[in-house]
Amino acid sequence: MATARSNKYDYPVGYEPMIETETLELDRRTVRRLDSLLEPGETYEELINELVSIHVASELNSVRTDSPLIE
Repeated sequence: MATARSNKYDYPVGYEPMIETETLELDRRTVRRLDSLLEPGETYEELINELVSIHVASELNSVRTDSPLIE
Protein backbone atom coordinates (compact mmCIF):
# COMPACT_ATOMS: atom_id res chain seq x y z
CA MET A 1 0.00 0.00 0.00
CA ALA A 2 1.31 3.43 -0.88
CA THR A 3 1.60 5.83 2.01
CA ALA A 4 1.94 9.56 2.41
CA ARG A 5 4.47 10.89 4.88
CA SER A 6 3.02 14.25 5.83
CA ASN A 7 3.96 13.77 9.47
CA LYS A 8 5.29 11.06 11.80
CA TYR A 9 2.35 8.74 10.96
CA ASP A 10 1.91 6.69 7.80
CA TYR A 11 -1.45 7.39 6.18
CA PRO A 12 -2.80 5.89 2.95
CA VAL A 13 -2.38 8.18 -0.05
CA GLY A 14 -5.26 10.63 -0.21
CA TYR A 15 -6.20 10.24 3.45
CA GLU A 16 -6.08 13.38 5.52
CA PRO A 17 -6.66 12.87 9.24
CA MET A 18 -9.27 15.10 10.82
CA ILE A 19 -7.51 17.64 12.99
CA GLU A 20 -9.76 19.42 15.42
CA THR A 21 -8.49 22.71 16.77
CA GLU A 22 -10.08 25.31 18.92
CA THR A 23 -8.91 28.80 19.72
CA LEU A 24 -9.43 30.37 23.10
CA GLU A 25 -8.92 33.99 24.01
CA LEU A 26 -7.56 34.31 27.53
CA ASP A 27 -7.18 37.44 29.60
CA ARG A 28 -3.84 38.34 31.18
CA ARG A 29 -4.90 37.14 34.62
CA THR A 30 -5.71 33.66 33.26
CA VAL A 31 -2.40 33.49 31.40
CA ARG A 32 -0.53 34.44 34.61
CA ARG A 33 -2.37 31.69 36.47
CA LEU A 34 -1.50 29.15 33.77
CA ASP A 35 2.13 30.33 33.81
CA SER A 36 2.28 29.64 37.54
CA LEU A 37 1.16 26.04 36.92
CA LEU A 38 3.48 25.32 33.98
CA GLU A 39 6.38 23.01 34.71
CA PRO A 40 9.69 23.46 32.87
CA GLY A 41 9.42 22.09 29.34
CA GLU A 42 5.63 21.77 29.51
CA THR A 43 3.43 23.44 26.88
CA TYR A 44 0.16 25.24 27.44
CA GLU A 45 -1.57 22.50 25.46
CA GLU A 46 -0.22 19.78 27.75
CA LEU A 47 -1.21 21.72 30.85
CA ILE A 48 -4.71 22.45 29.59
CA ASN A 49 -5.22 18.82 28.53
CA GLU A 50 -4.22 17.71 32.02
CA LEU A 51 -6.57 20.21 33.66
CA VAL A 52 -9.46 19.14 31.42
CA SER A 53 -8.76 15.48 32.19
CA ILE A 54 -8.82 16.23 35.92
CA HIS A 55 -12.10 18.11 35.53
CA VAL A 56 -13.72 15.32 33.50
CA ALA A 57 -12.56 12.68 36.00
CA SER A 58 -13.97 14.66 38.90
CA GLU A 59 -17.28 15.12 37.06
CA LEU A 60 -17.50 11.38 36.37
CA ASN A 61 -16.65 10.63 39.98
CA SER A 62 -19.36 12.96 41.29
CA VAL A 63 -21.93 11.40 38.96
CA ARG A 64 -21.04 7.94 40.22
CA THR A 65 -21.21 8.83 43.91
CA ASP A 66 -24.46 10.78 43.53
CA SER A 67 -26.16 8.04 41.56
CA PRO A 68 -29.00 6.28 43.40
CA LEU A 69 -28.08 3.08 41.57
CA ILE A 70 -24.79 2.76 43.44
CA GLU A 71 -24.94 1.56 47.02
